[in-house]
Amino acid sequence: MNPTFYQQGVAKASEKDYEGAIALFNQALQDQPDLAEAYYQRGLAHFKLGDFQAAIADYAKALQLESDDAKVHFARGLAHLSTNQLDNAIADAKQAILLKSDYAAAYNLIGTVRARQGAAQKAITSYKKAVELYLDQRDIANCRRCLAHIRELQAQSQPTPEAAQPSPPLRPLIDPNEFLKQAVQKAERKNYRGAMEDLDWALEIDPLDAWAYASRGQVRANFGDLQGAIEDSQQAATLFAQQSNQEMAEQMRQAAQTLQTALQKAAKRTWSYQVMSVERMTRPDFEVGTPSRAVQQKLLRLVGDDRKIAVGLVKRLKLKNPGMPEDWYWEKAIYDLERDR
Repeated sequence: MNPTFYQQGVAKASEKDYEGAIALFNQALQDQPDLAEAYYQRGLAHFKLGDFQAAIADYAKALQLESDDAKVHFARGLAHLSTNQLDNAIADAKQAILLKSDYAAAYNLIGTVRARQGAAQKAITSYKKAVELYLDQRDIANCRRCLAHIRELQAQSQPTPEAAQPSPPLRPLIDPNEFLKQAVQKAERKNYRGAMEDLDWALEIDPLDAWAYASRGQVRANFGDLQGAIEDSQQAATLFAQQSNQEMAEQMRQAAQTLQTALQKAAKRTWSYQVMSVERMTRPDFEVGTPSRAVQQKLLRLVGDDRKIAVGLVKRLKLKNPGMPEDWYWEKAIYDLERDR
């Protein structure tokens, strides 16, 4: 076998010359008819050209040679979906998951098939599993697509305005699940920076997650960022109201009002404290305490190992937020630097 035929075929396919790729895969298979990967790649090229039956035939041949290849089962499932062979698409997607339990795209495919079959709740279940796996894999784009499908299906399942019973609020898509729970647990352990990173990520994935805004508002308040906590609470109130969860919307409005009052009082205290502390800050006895070594090293790395800058950041935070634990100031300085990058 000339090994360059297969490699050149892959290169042609990457250039979107699918007809040229098929010709090269044909030559590769003439030399080595049992090359499963060549059948798979030729199937992908047929699929791209819209020849779904030819793609299915190539995938089937590849699976005859190597039956435990999850990606080939998934590819054949997509081809079955494209020819509206829905049961076959489900079967291939499930087989892909049996071979690779964290195959997010296979769960996504099952959700698509179930939605097409009109089984909305089963579709939502599959999409949610895909969301969890995409979260683990940090795949933002596909996570958002699945969340959009979930919202669309949930909206379609709501009763019409003429129905006798009022429509229930949409359930949160991520909140009660492990991702946000872990963030809240980090905050309870006073790992505010870690909690903020998780919540920032949750909102990057799903900018309409009311529960994530509510949780981040609470963490920001504990972190001393009252203005940020107010903004998050107000955003959560707006989203909860849109989801017909008026009880939570009102709780968030009240939280925002309470935080606004606290912010006004803190502003007055900070001004007085700064006036009294400017002289004290310049005295030798205004020292920075000793946080954990790991925290010190991380802040120092962020400021180019310049301890004078690190100590200055901590001192300023002590002026603005007196009375906090020593590690808090260093963690807050780290968070502020990473957030502003």
